[in-house]
Amino acid sequence: MTVTNAQHQADIHPSASIHPTSKIAPGAIIEEDVIIGPHCSIGAGTRIRMRAIIVQNTSIGKDNDIHPYAVLGGDPQDRAFNAEHPGELIIGDNNIFREAVTLHRATHPGPPTRIGNNNYFMCQSHAGHNAQVGDNNTIGNSSCLAGHATIGDRNVLSSWVGIHQFVRVGDGTMFQAGGAASQHVPPYVIMSNQVNGVAGLNAVGLRRNPNLTDDDRRDIKRAYRALYRTRGARSMAHAVDALRAEQLTPAAKKFVNFFYDALNEPEPRRRRGVCGGAGGRNASE
Repeated sequence: MTVTNAQHQADIHPSASIHPTSKIAPGAIIEEDVIIGPHCSIGAGTRIRMRAIIVQNTSIGKDNDIHPYAVLGGDPQDRAFNAEHPGELIIGDNNIFREAVTLHRATHPGPPTRIGNNNYFMCQSHAGHNAQVGDNNTIGNSSCLAGHATIGDRNVLSSWVGIHQFVRVGDGTMFQAGGAASQHVPPYVIMSNQVNGVAGLNAVGLRRNPNLTDDDRRDIKRAYRALYRTRGARSMAHAVDALRAEQLTPAAKKFVNFFYDALNEPEPRRRRGVCGGAGGRNASE
């Protein structure tokens, strides 16, 4: 192990293995038998616990907590992966990664795999190559985000939830245990344990969200009813256009525009439709 001046000010256990190209900020804590591979950056206040592995090309911000046997920055699980383009994993601040979490670097072409701030990844959860994760999300035990999946902020994925590749999940959703999505998931909904099943509006999440006003909550509920409960024989696209013509609060407009963007997705791989009601028709119909 080669120790730089900055690393000398960090708390590094003598049994840790740190590649000389990696940078450890003062105040970081590196425990016994940790492995940190090449071209990694570890921010101040981050704690890497015993036997965790940071493989390579990984940037980790401040005050993260990485538990034993987590493997961050591993090669992408992609048959098209070319080692000449090793890809990156970028992690923000104040995240918790529990035992056996795996986060993979990006595959080429595509953006780096990116994890925001204040997320909680529970045991054996996974984010695949090029995944994009926002802030304040809870990813339950053994839940998986496939390659190129995107989730917004303040989502709760219970245990054994699966998000298909290229699927986008909005803000403030709640997934029941065992749920799965192969289509885009609108903001503020509860997903059932069926595949692509919207069980209802996440009223508790709306109430607890400090960024929403009472007017926002009222308009979001009204838009949800128009899209999932009262649109009758109208197509989803027709209902969305009607709502976009109304005077809605900014948060409600964001909710409606999620549907519009999903139904008008220009990239073929991301044309996945929108999740429908549990036991009902596809919301894209």
